[in-house]
Amino acid sequence: MLLAYLVIGWFYPVVGLLALICMIAPVAFAVRRGRWWCGNACPRGSFYDRVLSEHSPHRPIPRFVRTSGFRLFMVMFIFTVFGVQMYFAWGDWNAMGRVFWNIILVTTVVGIVLSFVYAPRTWCSFCPMGTLSSCVSPKQSPLPSGFTNIHVADTCQMKCKSCARVCPMQLTPYDCRGTATGYLDTDCIKCGKCIATCPLKIMRMEHNRSVNGN
Repeated sequence: MLLAYLVIGWFYPVVGLLALICMIAPVAFAVRRGRWWCGNACPRGSFYDRVLSEHSPHRPIPRFVRTSGFRLFMVMFIFTVFGVQMYFAWGDWNAMGRVFWNIILVTTVVGIVLSFVYAPRTWCSFCPMGTLSSCVSPKQSPLPSGFTNIHVADTCQMKCKSCARVCPMQLTPYDCRGTATGYLDTDCIKCGKCIATCPLKIMRMEHNRSVNGN
């Protein structure tokens, strides 16, 4: 979908407006489900996981790109650039579509370069929409109804740490072992790779059925 968007958008700039979906949806989903969109529906994230993952060195993502200051800077920088360009393009559907297309193209190229230097999801660690999604994600109990979360049984001894090794966001799901609320890192994208890799099969994905989590 990402490649099709970039190719078609080159010839028909108005198609670029479809990027609005990938700007609004992540934050909308995050209010009740965390960064679920990033790990299950984002075309760019899927491209990184399915195509670039096989060629990436999977080095540690630099810590500074995860800091609040850097992420806030990226949000302000991207939206400022976007806003200025949209101001001059306003009223012309093709020109406005080209603004969206340019933003997606440039950020995708940056993400690809970072994938070959560090890890496939390096860009996702400070993606402006991902940052906004993290800000509105539920951070503590009680969790909202339908919230998707990872639970680790208290029998986990943290010896293999397989879940951390396969996490595309380089998080540590085993930290929530034995807790009732499960893993509440707001950057968890609910992709389920940690669950599939767990050798003891003591991890599970649960969806809260009610506001109080019962």
